Amino acid sequence: MGLLAFARELVRFFYAYVSLPSQAPMLGWMRKGSPSEGPGLKAQFAKLQGFHDLARDVIRRGVECDSKKQANNAASFYLRGLEVLQEGLNLPIAANINGSDEVQRLVDAMQRWKVQVTERLESVTGAKPSGASSDRPSPASYADWLASGTEKKKKPATTPRSTSGPASVQRTTSANGRAAAPPQRRVMSSGGSVSATGGQSRAEVKGVPQDLVRRIEEEIVDSTGSVKWDDIAGLQQAKNTLTEMVLLPTLRGDLFKGLRAPPRGLLLFGPPGNGKTMLAKAVAAEAKATFFSISAASLTSKWVGEGEKLVRALFAVAKQRQPAMIFIDEIDSILSARSASEHDASRRLKTEFLVQFDGVMSSDEDRIIVMGATNRPEELDEAVRRRLVKRIYIPLPDAPARRALLDHVLRGQAVRMSERDLARLVAETDTYSGSDLHALCREAAMEPIRELGSRITTVELDQVRPLVYSDFTKALRVIRPSVSRDQLQRYEKWNRDFGSL
Repeated sequence: MGLLAFARELVRFFYAYVSLPSQAPMLGWMRKGSPSEGPGLKAQFAKLQGFHDLARDVIRRGVECDSKKQANNAASFYLRGLEVLQEGLNLPIAANINGSDEVQRLVDAMQRWKVQVTERLESVTGAKPSGASSDRPSPASYADWLASGTEKKKKPATTPRSTSGPASVQRTTSANGRAAAPPQRRVMSSGGSVSATGGQSRAEVKGVPQDLVRRIEEEIVDSTGSVKWDDIAGLQQAKNTLTEMVLLPTLRGDLFKGLRAPPRGLLLFGPPGNGKTMLAKAVAAEAKATFFSISAASLTSKWVGEGEKLVRALFAVAKQRQPAMIFIDEIDSILSARSASEHDASRRLKTEFLVQFDGVMSSDEDRIIVMGATNRPEELDEAVRRRLVKRIYIPLPDAPARRALLDHVLRGQAVRMSERDLARLVAETDTYSGSDLHALCREAAMEPIRELGSRITTVELDQVRPLVYSDFTKALRVIRPSVSRDQLQRYEKWNRDFGSL
C-alpha cells in the first residue's frame, strides 16, 4: 500500500480518535493547556505525561493489529502514535528539561518509541513516513502532509464510508483516485477450482462481518485432484455411502428430492490412521465441492461471543459457495457432550452450531454436507449424533486391504519378495492400521541403509540392496500396532448401537 492510501486510512482513524469520549477531552486539554493550573511547570509536565500515555496506548493498539497481520490498521495506529509523540516532544518543557529526572525519563522514552515505531512502520509498509510537523494538520490537508517527499503531488483521498465493527474492511484509493484492489490471495471457488480473490470475499455475505468471512475462507482447502477413490484401499461400504450421499445427488439432482433427499450429516468413526480424512478429501474432489477443513482452532477465540459468530459465518460462507462440504476433524473436541460443569462459551458455541445445522437440514435447495471424523464417538453430544444421520464405521484394514496398501506403499521401491512372503507379511500385520503399515515399510526400508555402515557416504544408489522379507520381520519388532483389542471392541459395540450397519 502506498503513502496516499495510508493517508486515507489515517484520516479515518483520526476522525474515530477525536470522537472518542475518553481521549478527545484529554487531547483538547493538552493542546489548549489547563485553565485551572495555568502555564506553570506542573501543567506543562502534566501535558507531556498525557502525550506520553496517549502515544503508549495508540502504539499498543498498533502492535495488536500488527500481531493479527492487519497491516493497514497497524500502520494507521503507528502513524497516529508518531504524530502524538512528535506533538509531545515539541512542548517547551521537552526542549528545556532543566535537570528534571522525570521529564528526562519521559522525553527519552518518547524519543526511543519514535525511532522504534518508525522502523516498524517501514517494515510493515516498505515506505518511510515523512517527519511529523509541530502543527497538527487539518483533516483536509492530512493526505498532502503525509505524501510530502513523494515523486509527485497526488490527489487527496476522499473520506471513506464508515463501516460497523473495529476490524471492518475499508476500500483504499490508488494514485489516480480510483478504488484499488486489495492484495490478492488464493482461495477455492465454489466449483472447487483455485482462483485469485481479494482480501474480502467476491460477494459480501449478508449479516457477516468481512473479517470473519476472510477467516473462514482461510479454512478452504483446494482438494481438487489431491486424493482419488483409487488411492483408498478397501472401505467399500464407506465409498458406497458417500457416493449415494454426495456424488449421485450432484449428477442427478432431479431424482434426489423429497423423501430421496440425501442426509446432510455424516460421521466417520473408528481407530486412528485408517483413512477417514482421506475419504473426506476424496469425496470433495470427486464432487468438485468447496472443502472447508475445520478444527477446534478454527471456531474458538479468546473474545467472548466470537466463537458463535465464526460458526454463523462458516455456514453463511458455505451456503454462498455451495456445493460445499464442511469437514470437522476430531469433531469430539468441539461438539462433545454438554455438561453442567463446562464453560459457558463452549456451551454457546455448541448451541449455535446445532442451530445453524438445523437451518441447513431444513432447506431442500442447499447443497451443504457436514462431515465429522472422530476416534471417540462415545463422547459426542446426543443432539450432534442425531443430526449426523449416517454414522459409518471405518475399521482396521482387512487382509485384501492390507495387501493393497503394501503394494501402494512399496510401489517404486526395489523389493525382492515372493508372493508367499507377501502373504505371510499380510497375515502377520493383523490389527495394524493404515498408518502403522506405512510406518512399518519405512522402518524396513532403513535396514539396507544401516548395513552400509561407513560406506554410506560413497555408495551408489543402484548398489543399495532391495528389500527382503527379513527386513520386515525386524521392523515388526519395532513397529507395533497402535490400536488395542479393547479399543476395537468398544468401536464395534458403538457401531452395533448407533452405527449405520
